[in-house]
Amino acid sequence: MIVFEQERCTYCHLCTLYCSYTFSKGGVVEARPSVARIRVAQNEDDTIYAAHVCFQCPVQEPGLPREAASCLKACPVENCITRNPLTNIVAINEETCIGCGKCVRACEYQAVFLADGKAVKCEVCDDPLCVKACAPKALSFAETDEAYIENIAQLYKEVRL
Repeated sequence: MIVFEQERCTYCHLCTLYCSYTFSKGGVVEARPSVARIRVAQNEDDTIYAAHVCFQCPVQEPGLPREAASCLKACPVENCITRNPLTNIVAINEETCIGCGKCVRACEYQAVFLADGKAVKCEVCDDPLCVKACAPKALSFAETDEAYIENIAQLYKEVRL
């Protein structure tokens, strides 16, 4: 998954900007951070920054399978949000999404957004520009463990979008 290292983030928003290039439509590359699948936020004191990146939903509650992602459970459209059994990537089908926002509200990590009336989230691009564009190297690819998820989840609760 894409991993965020808070101590390296400078709040430059390059990750968001470059992510938006990936999702430009109609053959025109444009800077539209509102369509980015990653968002950067700061706390009220402007002392802590966080790039909200989807965790691809680890187990949320003891005993629940990984498929029990909160966004997936909240979606009223059957098979609109699914998990790839090989990669564990949770994906949203924008064509079947009705834009109700239930998945956005359900995500406790604020990693699902509405863009152009459809739910979107990081689905870990094959060659993500957000990771390449991050000059201070606050974003990278890495395996994670429960301790990382717990720590970053706490950070996301402190730094709300």
